[in-house]
Amino acid sequence: MRKLFILACLYIFMAVFALAQNRGTARIIKTKTITGETRWSGTILIRGDVVVAPSGHLQIAPGTRILFEPNKDVNHSGFDKTRAELIVKGTIISKGTINRKIVFTSAAKNPRMQDWAGIVILNNTKPAVFEFSVIEYAYNGFDIKKSDPIIQNCQIQFNYNAGVKVAVRSRAKLIGNIIRDNGYAGVVCETGAQPILTDNLITKNQIGIIAFGSSKPNLGDLQKGPNFNPGRNALFDNLEYDVYNHSSNDIKAEGNSWGSQDLKTILAHIYDKADADRFGTVDFNPIKGNVDLYKKMLLAQQPPAPAPKDTVENRQESNLAVATQKEQLPQKPKIVAPEETAKKNIAVAETLAKAEKTIQPKELIAQTNKDTLQENKPLPKPAKQTISQTNVENVEEEQKPKIDYNQIFLDVFLDKKVKVVKEAQPVIDDPAKGMYEHGKVMVRVVVSRKGTVEQAKVLRGLNYYYDQLALDAAMKFRFEPGTVKGVPVRFSTSILFMF
Repeated sequence: MRKLFILACLYIFMAVFALAQNRGTARIIKTKTITGETRWSGTILIRGDVVVAPSGHLQIAPGTRILFEPNKDVNHSGFDKTRAELIVKGTIISKGTINRKIVFTSAAKNPRMQDWAGIVILNNTKPAVFEFSVIEYAYNGFDIKKSDPIIQNCQIQFNYNAGVKVAVRSRAKLIGNIIRDNGYAGVVCETGAQPILTDNLITKNQIGIIAFGSSKPNLGDLQKGPNFNPGRNALFDNLEYDVYNHSSNDIKAEGNSWGSQDLKTILAHIYDKADADRFGTVDFNPIKGNVDLYKKMLLAQQPPAPAPKDTVENRQESNLAVATQKEQLPQKPKIVAPEETAKKNIAVAETLAKAEKTIQPKELIAQTNKDTLQENKPLPKPAKQTISQTNVENVEEEQKPKIDYNQIFLDVFLDKKVKVVKEAQPVIDDPAKGMYEHGKVMVRVVVSRKGTVEQAKVLRGLNYYYDQLALDAAMKFRFEPGTVKGVPVRFSTSILFMF
């Protein structure tokens, strides 16, 4: 008994120590409600619900990390009394850059789906803008009601239920995002929601997009008019369905890429009137090659991840990747320097704006301009920029960096689909240890350039016993080596085990 007590104390100490390390010099948010103008930067640790009141204005600086302490809500408030939430009833501006993303994540050393509750947007007419932000390990990444936020160039991943849940007449605009590896659905639409989706990559969820009740998402409407939307979403490799229409409305999904040109293959991943007469149809016309995966690679790019061992083999592979990269990639375009004249910067910005108008739906352009005007209201001094600075930043964002072939790539960016060469199943030697539970364990693995598994971690588990069995089995998997543009790379993928 004494031995068990000592082991328990040791485990608690290690857990607290690990959490403290992950916090670093984090600023702990003690105020439950934000009523005025507030700016977050650096590392923020949240232990309970934070509410942006209708009079509040929260601006988050590029590069900020917002960490939610797992499975804790010291305020015992909000919609989930056991997990922290960010509840937005006022204004929120979370605008990172491609090189300095804003990250909303778990504070755990080994984070899992549902460590925190998510971002709830209830701000009705107030601006809510998220750009170049990462939202992960929540229950719902976003839970949006009666609000029309703009969510653009974000990564929404590893959330337990949905990446984005849109409800109650929301007309949220989702533009250019990567919505992947969410436990139930990438996007859930309910109760009259009419979100507009353009240029998104929606993949590796159980269901890509699901519409319930009277909701009617616009995934692409090529008919000229107020609802025009070029689509250009990539919907493929979702486990069950890419689109599940459980509503009575017909859904427009024109101008999208479905990962295949074969009509039967596409229809097998669409659920609509053809499957149950009481539901509406999904109107689609598959278009190949209209999705800019290169741009999505840059959006998903993280700082270079070092190989686990500095072996001769790894150094040779790295040199090969760099050499091949130099041969295949074009030279990086010249970036306008800050010291150049404001006149030139304004001209470039106007050119970019004209180009942007040719690819965005009229409705999106109008809403974006409206929100931009609202964003230009007086803000705290650190948030202000001159016209010249703003234009230079826009140009620098447009001239994105080259692909780093030493990073860990998402499996969807490989030249070929992931192929398992050897798999293993968990060996259950004592079901009682697993308390006879049944369910699924999702494991995320990092695969080396040789196809072996380097790392494995549980994203969604059952209990300690089954989770460990799943990890042991995952480490025994072997994959066909992955390449991007012919260059051998490391990549990550998910393995699902059923118990």
